Amino acid sequence: MIKIQSSVKRMHKINWIVLLFMFPLMGRSADFYVCDCEINSDTNCLAGNDSNDGGLNHPFQSLTKANQTFNTMSAGDLVRFCKGGAWLTSTNLRWVNALCQQDNMCLISDYTPLWASGDEQKPLLTFQNGVSGFNFADSGNAEHEEGYLIENLDLTGSHNGSGVAIANDVDDVLLNNLSITNFRFGVNLGSSNDCNPADATCDAKNDRITLKDSTIQFNDIQGWLGSANDVKILNNYFSDNGSRATFDHNIYISAPSHEVTNGIVISGNELHRNNFNEEGFCSSVSLVVHGQHNNMVIKNNTIWEDVGTVLSGCWGIGIDGGHSEPESFTNILIQSNSIINMGRVAIGLGSCDNCIVENNTLVNNQDLSSRAILAPDRTLATGDLPLNNITVRNNSIYINNSFGSTGITVGGTGNNHSIVSNAIHYTGNSNAFNCLDVDLPVASYLDIDNNLCYTPNTQNAEWANNFGSLSQWQLNSGFSNHSSETNPDFFDPINHLLWAANQDSAMVNAGHLTLSSPLDYNNIQRDS
Repeated sequence: MIKIQSSVKRMHKINWIVLLFMFPLMGRSADFYVCDCEINSDTNCLAGNDSNDGGLNHPFQSLTKANQTFNTMSAGDLVRFCKGGAWLTSTNLRWVNALCQQDNMCLISDYTPLWASGDEQKPLLTFQNGVSGFNFADSGNAEHEEGYLIENLDLTGSHNGSGVAIANDVDDVLLNNLSITNFRFGVNLGSSNDCNPADATCDAKNDRITLKDSTIQFNDIQGWLGSANDVKILNNYFSDNGSRATFDHNIYISAPSHEVTNGIVISGNELHRNNFNEEGFCSSVSLVVHGQHNNMVIKNNTIWEDVGTVLSGCWGIGIDGGHSEPESFTNILIQSNSIINMGRVAIGLGSCDNCIVENNTLVNNQDLSSRAILAPDRTLATGDLPLNNITVRNNSIYINNSFGSTGITVGGTGNNHSIVSNAIHYTGNSNAFNCLDVDLPVASYLDIDNNLCYTPNTQNAEWANNFGSLSQWQLNSGFSNHSSETNPDFFDPINHLLWAANQDSAMVNAGHLTLSSPLDYNNIQRDS
């Protein structure tokens, strides 16, 4: 059971990410080296000089010189900061180069200096007096740029500005192996001004932005803010981002006004200590999505908090309305995430059509009323897309609290919903617990069956809210003839391991024959 871009843009024949692996084989006209030795630099550090030629033996020194070099160098060139080096700046710098190309990127990276002993850390760049780190947005009307890679740097701010800012029609940017701390926004993916009429390649959008293998923490408002087509947020660690209850998040996917994004992927990330207030409590959704989005995938993420550190508003994933304009979420896949000890809701949906929630591990040991999966999670606003075609399948849910809680809620509005092949174990003793909450007419559901729900410590928990026991639900609905109140027999729920303990576990081979997920939690094809 556990389971086209605008025609005015340059046409690309080869996927740009594949080209990153090919890049070392391509010719480059120049590498420019930069080394400074401000506070917290390596004890062996030897500073360069801006009057040097920027070669390995005679590096430049300042961030200002590095910026001037980047903004005028040829496509394929590199600016490299020395490992063990440290820089301080209070100057707002824009990193903009129209010569860089999607298939011949301009790089900002690190290098091992000649004085290195082998214990050097990433280059440390400290941005003071509220200035941003790397601002890849040109000023004024938008003009198209593309093809930036920045990697292997430690960026520290002064609780203002953005660690990395991208706006005004910048495409094909890869942020790799960065540490971004103490800014207002870690990564800020903004919108665009109107295009410069003289730039025929401009479409006022930022597309194909990737953040991977990075650490984003201690940023005052958002860890990540913004969205675009084909954004990828992959294998990062987010923690301690945000400070305002409800409004701040580790990851906040918000769409530009009246635009629909396509193809966002959020995968393999760990999110922790979201928006902790002064009292040490998480008070908002760790991964939130507002706006209008199509074909989004959220998978293989771990979102967790410690027991006793959350308020009810500390949710795991929320894909729902938060703007004054109409919002919609279509063809959304929430798959194989582990969401541990969050607040009232692990996964919440609203204004969603053709959305699948499958193969997730949802554990809650917080002593508060909770909902593992909730759709809709709020009242839909005028103009929002109706909630239809919600599929909840092959999720494993373990709830341990003394309050009235619910495993899966899908109702209130819409049609063609299905809830199949889920396993729920409630260890608490509240008679107000419900395995399911499904309040629509029976005809609104494709099927509700092959679910397990085990409530050994309460005699009056309901299989379905306001329907009573499983047998009463079966009699009144005609659903769930292959469902059971049997213990699903999770392997180790205390340590959040909710796969089957053995081949004899009740959850093995108990899923729906046609509506179950074709893949299991590990993305392996299920037995037919």
